[in-house]
Amino acid sequence: MNIVNYIRRSLSARLSFWVVSCVMLLFVMALGILFHYSRVAVRDEAMEKATQMLEGTLLYVEGTLHDVEVASDNMKWLVEQHIDTPDSMFVFSRKILENNPNLYGCSIAFEPYYYEEKGQYFSAYSNNGGDSIQTEQEGSEQYEYYYMDWYLIAKLLNKPYWVEPFRDEETEGIQVDEYVTSFCQPIHDKKDKIVGILSVDLSLSWFSKTILDAKPFPNSYSVLLGRGGTFLVHPDSTKLFYETIFTSSLEKPDEEMTKLGKAMIGGESGYQVLHREDQDYYVFYKPFTHTGWSVAIVCPESDIFEPYNRLQKNLMFITILGLCLLVFFCVFVIRLNLRPLRELGLSAEKMSEGDFNVSVPDSKRRDEIGQLQHSFFRMQQFLTDYINKIRHSTETLTQRNEELEKASEMAKEDDRMKTAVINNMTDKMLQPINVIAEENDLIRREYKNLSEEEMAQHVDRMLENTETVTRLLNEVLDAADATGKAGAHHESDESSAPLSNESPATI
Repeated sequence: MNIVNYIRRSLSARLSFWVVSCVMLLFVMALGILFHYSRVAVRDEAMEKATQMLEGTLLYVEGTLHDVEVASDNMKWLVEQHIDTPDSMFVFSRKILENNPNLYGCSIAFEPYYYEEKGQYFSAYSNNGGDSIQTEQEGSEQYEYYYMDWYLIAKLLNKPYWVEPFRDEETEGIQVDEYVTSFCQPIHDKKDKIVGILSVDLSLSWFSKTILDAKPFPNSYSVLLGRGGTFLVHPDSTKLFYETIFTSSLEKPDEEMTKLGKAMIGGESGYQVLHREDQDYYVFYKPFTHTGWSVAIVCPESDIFEPYNRLQKNLMFITILGLCLLVFFCVFVIRLNLRPLRELGLSAEKMSEGDFNVSVPDSKRRDEIGQLQHSFFRMQQFLTDYINKIRHSTETLTQRNEELEKASEMAKEDDRMKTAVINNMTDKMLQPINVIAEENDLIRREYKNLSEEEMAQHVDRMLENTETVTRLLNEVLDAADATGKAGAHHESDESSAPLSNESPATI
């Protein structure tokens, strides 16, 4: 609340507030647009990066698978050319491993009793243990290889086929401790009859290493699904071969996972967003053309947008720092430029209290503030002169009022004296007038009975009293005339005195 009151009272604070508010609004709009397009750009770049890594992994794995198929095709040709020499099969089986270090094993297996001298079972098997290559003849009552998927499927389809990863736990002799996937194709004799199966093995650990190394981001991981959705490669080894991508949906329906699983085992390519554990994951998937498997790279959204989040934090820090500097700069500059206004405000406040001699700062600035200072300075000088003239006029008026009061008292005294004189004269005239009235009335009533001598006496008496009244009236008129002339002379003297040398200026 104190800040609000301070902003209301302070012009510099108000200007700083509006400037910073406008700049902040522009910053927010600019940053909003920047963050939007940055997020889109980072997302597209991350998706492109993940897609490229997925493509690279696929190309590398499919290149290896292609090399395996080529090596198997070449070896098949040799085997069919030397189909009549069973012992050469051990040489061929060993040779293909020597020429292809990525291969884990090779079996050249034939139909039961194809070679009568070799008995019911004949399969030349070689295994690459890393340090050395071991070769043996496999097949027995415990391991009837011609019932195995790698043998039976290729025979039934009569075409090359990549089988799902498996582990021959019943194999005697050379112990195989790896899950392997085999590329199998039928061996034909000169009559084009299937007489056996050539199988070359790739260790699933090689797939796992190759696929799990595809990590475009620190917390991303890769998975490999078989044709039915079984996990062939997964960071959680407990899921391998025992769970499918649909397993989690059996207990709790999950439309997102079901949709993803169907797309992957259906041989589709693309990406899908999954929501897991309060976080979104981007899953980029693509199938292998050779095997029908599908590989996916799972990337947490936090990893994808980590550069964007880092950019956002840096920009927010820079923005806050910039706004703080802007506030400081605005307050400093505005206060510096408005200092003359504050000084003028203090001067105006003192002038409002009656101190017109306060020092008013003048300035040589040519802007609006300089003009205001100069105008205020001139106004102060004008007001000072005007107040001095008013004071002089006030003193003159006070003096004249005093003189007028004295003259008024004198006039009142003259009126009282004149009234007293008139009353006195009036009293004196009453008797002569009464006498005149009585004589007049007597003559009017008795003029027929009066002699000339009596008439003359009455008339003389009337004339005598008439002269008395006339004399008294003249005295009254003379007294009134003298009083009027004295008053007129006093008023003339008062009006002739000047009020001031110069009339006050009018505002």
